[in-house]
Parts: sequence; C-alpha cells; structure tokens
Amino acid sequence: MMHTRAVLEATENMATSDSQSQQGTTVPDREVAKHVFAAELNEATYSFKTSQDERAPVYVALPTGERANRVCVMGTVTDVEDVGTDDQEYLRVRIVDPTGTFWVYAGQYQHEALKRLKKIQPPEFLAVIGKPRTYKTDDGTINVSLVPEDVGIVDLRTRDSWVFETARRTLERVGSARETSPKVAALAREQYGHDGSYFAHVAALALQNLLDGDESSGSDDEETIEERLEEAEAKGDDVDGKEPEQETLIED
Repeated sequence: MMHTRAVLEATENMATSDSQSQQGTTVPDREVAKHVFAAELNEATYSFKTSQDERAPVYVALPTGERANRVCVMGTVTDVEDVGTDDQEYLRVRIVDPTGTFWVYAGQYQHEALKRLKKIQPPEFLAVIGKPRTYKTDDGTINVSLVPEDVGIVDLRTRDSWVFETARRTLERVGSARETSPKVAALAREQYGHDGSYFAHVAALALQNLLDGDESSGSDDEETIEERLEEAEAKGDDVDGKEPEQETLIED
C-alpha cells in the first residue's frame, strides 16, 4: 500500500526542467506529475511539444492554463478488463474520482504496472502516476487516457488527502496560470474556448463531496457526474482581458 506522504511528496521531488546536461549529452529529465481531476484531464485534448527533438516530452494543455507531461491521479477502480488479444494482454482500467472517470491502459511496455493492475479487485482505491495520451476515435472525438508509470493501492485517508491537494493545485492554476505560464494559458484558452475558471467550481464540488461523506465508490453514473459538472460550468465566468503573447508550440 502506498503511504500518503510518499504519494503526495514523490511528485514534488521530480525535476521540473525539460532537459539536463549529462557527460556532454542533453537527455530528457522527468517532469513533475501534476495533480489533476478527471473532469479537467478529460478536457485536455490538445497535445504539443516545445522542440522538434524526437525525445522531447509530449504535453497536454490543461484547461486551467498549465502544461502536463505527467499526472498524479487517484480514485476508485470500478472495472478492470483485458481488451487485448489472445497473444497479448492489454488492460483497460476505469477509475472514478469525485468529478469523473480516468481511463488507464497498460500493456507489455508497462510491465510492472500491468502486473499490479492484474491483482486489483474492484472496488479499491488506486493511485496512478502516468503520462496522458490523446487519441482520436472513429467518429473524430479526441479522448484522453493514461499510460501508467507507477500504480498502487491506497487507503481512504490517502485518497481524501489527494482530493484536498488536487483541489488546492487546481485553484492555484485557475488563479495564477495566466501569470506563471501565460503562453500555455493563452493556448489553452484558444483551443478550448474558455479560460478554465469554472474548474474552481469543480474543485469546490470535489471538496463538498468529501464533506458530504462521499467515498467515491463510483455510485454516481456518468450522466449524473456530467449534469453536476454542467451546473458547475454554468457558475463560472470567463474572465475577459488581454491575452498574453503566445510562444511557438509544436502540435503533436
């Protein structure tokens, strides 16, 4: 079982720069894993790079105005299904947090995560650190899934701590991203048609669920979650103002 302190602090100890010099060679550095609710991650459908280098990290533009190459999520596992072939396992895991659903996919290249996910017995609380990936469906819809780097079962207290911390980080991004990462914030607003301020209400909704004693058991169906998020979005005002100058970003 992953401990609260280890889960919440591990992501802070990752390097934040895109690359570092080592023995005269530039190599990619690990990005900090952002705490993101499902509602926001599922809307982060625009991916890009900041370099033509084939090893350059791929980011998604979060609607709240920052980029994310890695994320830290937690929730209740409600389903684990092998969607692979007879010769090759490929697990699809559905994880529910207070705002929506994460979809995690693990195959042969995520060997350690795959072994752990095969042992999951829903419903269990699970922490996942992984990379968001966008993909287009047959009807042209762009969806977001997670490729896991590390997974582990957590307890209710740890899950609740993650909800509080993710709400705090979400509110920070809403309040400061246009100053701390203006170019990505401008890009996100251009791509999604809003400034992400309504995610402050999503964060408040998640916190209210904890106060109401919701254990994120997955009892809310997707239609109910969607209705609640629409109510939260309706309360959010799109803040007008001069958009900062946008840097050159390379669409993935």
